[in-house]
Amino acid sequence: MKKAGVKGNCYLCGAELGGTAMKNHLVNAHTAEGEEEVLLLKAEGAYNKNYWIYLDIPVTATLKTLDAFLRKIWLECCGHMSGFHYGQHERIGMGRKIENFLPGERLNYDYDFGDTTELLVSVLAEARRPAQKEAVRLLARNVPPELTCCKCGKPAEFICTLCMYETDDLFYCGECAGSHEHEDYLLPVTNSPRMGSCAYDGELDVFAFNPAGVTGR
Repeated sequence: MKKAGVKGNCYLCGAELGGTAMKNHLVNAHTAEGEEEVLLLKAEGAYNKNYWIYLDIPVTATLKTLDAFLRKIWLECCGHMSGFHYGQHERIGMGRKIENFLPGERLNYDYDFGDTTELLVSVLAEARRPAQKEAVRLLARNVPPELTCCKCGKPAEFICTLCMYETDDLFYCGECAGSHEHEDYLLPVTNSPRMGSCAYDGELDVFAFNPAGVTGR
């Protein structure tokens, strides 16, 4: 799996760019028009930077709204607790409004205080957008990493939650998964930093990139 330079898709025009280039693209091309005041945010895996999203959210919304979106796209499996904080100790209440955060701030976020998935949320810029039905608008997302079956080299469909702690042979295609000795411990491959944790299967993630559905074409 690549450690840097992971590309993503702009959900507004279809451009495929690296993470930093995507930020500049969004600021320059997509976040300056409209009547609704928002903040442009980036969320990423705290320890796996292959997984990242850019989004905007109204300044009148709260962290609870952002929490709900992060759960849906990346995290929700068993209704675990979650929380935002600065550094390791300073908790931030879910009722805090987005307007209280400034560009340059970075928030830590934890989902599940047992088998924890840690995210980093960066406040990038103040922006404007047309009024939206949904509070959180997904602007861009990393292209799913190309993971292959350790047995035959076909695209991987499953990850073994036992093997992942013991060996690098942890991904399996559908055919090879059927004969894997830990078949009961397999979970689906997902485009999420929570892949392979707890019972996460990505069931609520309806945000796969669709080139035919970008709004700028």
